Amino acid sequence: MEDSGEVEEEMNDVVFGLIYSSISLATPILLVSIIELIVEKGGVLNLSIEGSMLIGAFSAFMVAYYTDNLIYASITAAFSGLLLCLLFAFLTIALALDQMVTGIALNLLALGVTSYLYRASFGWYVSPIPPHIEKTIATLEIPVLSKIPLIGELLFNHIPHTYIAFIMVFICWFLFKTDLGLKIRAIGEDPEIAEALGINVNVLRYILLLVEGAIAGISGSLLSIAYYNMFLDNMTSGRGYVAIALIILARWNPLLLLPAVYFFNFVDVLQLRIQASGLAWFPYQFSLMLPYLFTILALFIMGRRVRGPSSLAKPYKKLR
Repeated sequence: MEDSGEVEEEMNDVVFGLIYSSISLATPILLVSIIELIVEKGGVLNLSIEGSMLIGAFSAFMVAYYTDNLIYASITAAFSGLLLCLLFAFLTIALALDQMVTGIALNLLALGVTSYLYRASFGWYVSPIPPHIEKTIATLEIPVLSKIPLIGELLFNHIPHTYIAFIMVFICWFLFKTDLGLKIRAIGEDPEIAEALGINVNVLRYILLLVEGAIAGISGSLLSIAYYNMFLDNMTSGRGYVAIALIILARWNPLLLLPAVYFFNFVDVLQLRIQASGLAWFPYQFSLMLPYLFTILALFIMGRRVRGPSSLAKPYKKLR
């Protein structure tokens, strides 16, 4: 009986850890997918959020490493992400270049720049022990709520960004019921008609992309100064692309986006646990593939015949 009780307690700990980690690690993708959903509702497909997250992770780590100040690091991450999205906005709005090609090109630029600057700063051989920071973003317990048995520790003992991301889901849902939200949807469905009705399409898209850049930079910074205490090459690991896939899976509905993001992260955390368990018969390469495989399968099953904004990813030139 005692052995059975210990096994049950161990299983409860494993399940608790899976759920808690899924909620915690979902924060970067949830933050960036919510703002990308709003941008896509405005007719812009910004694949460069992957690059903005990576640059945010790098710049935040560098500032935290040399200043030991996480606030400065977060501000720098927001500014660096904003700059990349500003470049994307100029190329795709002012010059009307293809949004998908431009986004992929900027992601490659971000990958090359961060890799080069990291090695230029710390030397070309940074293993076996990469540079790291001593202090990371701490969790914030919500008074009273965090003391609720089980639920309190699961939901109310996370970094501040987790609470902000959760609140942003409902802000996004409410936004589309306001006048501003209607304008965003209008420029995403038919920018020519929106322009004729007096909405400045390009200015509104610039604003959305700049806000997205700042949030994407902060989202990326969580990887290097919250969950880890170091920077690694390509540490975003396609999270920006996954965010876009999850938006399609959620049918551009912020309330559906929340479970979609948590589903992906649950599978991601599960594959980490599988690797940590050291199962010899389960190849670790397949474990790494699991969250992306499940996302593709979910898109195949639920993402067919999904209709996005009519003008999504289409270049627009302002009417004369």
